[in-house]
Amino acid sequence: MPNVTISVPEGLKTEMDALSEVNWSEICRNAISKYVEQRKNPTPNIELDLRNSRIIHYNFDTGYPTLSIDLRIHNKMSSEITVDRVLSKARFFTEDRRVLALGSANDLRRRRIGSNSVGGATIHFVFLREKIIELRDIFKSTFECHVSCTVFVDGFKNEYNQEVKTVIPIDRWSEVVKKVLKTNKATQVDR
Repeated sequence: MPNVTISVPEGLKTEMDALSEVNWSEICRNAISKYVEQRKNPTPNIELDLRNSRIIHYNFDTGYPTLSIDLRIHNKMSSEITVDRVLSKARFFTEDRRVLALGSANDLRRRRIGSNSVGGATIHFVFLREKIIELRDIFKSTFECHVSCTVFVDGFKNEYNQEVKTVIPIDRWSEVVKKVLKTNKATQVDR
């Protein structure tokens, strides 16, 4: 059997020496074997769920009315991963099941997620004034929003795809539309 040399910090080596009964070669062999087995799958073993969604008439980060989606990214693997980016597209569904494209948004922050742990991402879908005007009279009751997410993880050939769903309360939607159109009218009068 071939030999492999690994380096560890001095403090860890001291702790390992204190546990003289442990077969460190066996532990390293098992850890490497599990890691290699996980990486044979071209798609990372992760899962998304919706933590929170909110629609606001003005977002200080974007400068526009925004639908913000907070996601949990569950790393179901026994090794740490690095999420490179999360890309997404949102669609609204009307009462009569028409599909209206909202647009695309991304979270481009790189983040590490520990083994069998949870990380997060936030996606901001911006509404330009024209989109608010186009959609203002379409919704008469609370409606659904489906967000298709694509997560890229370093070291995996395939990206992970999943759709999450939320609802937009009609009273909140109406409030946002009213504030946006009122603000825009005031701005136009000032000019």
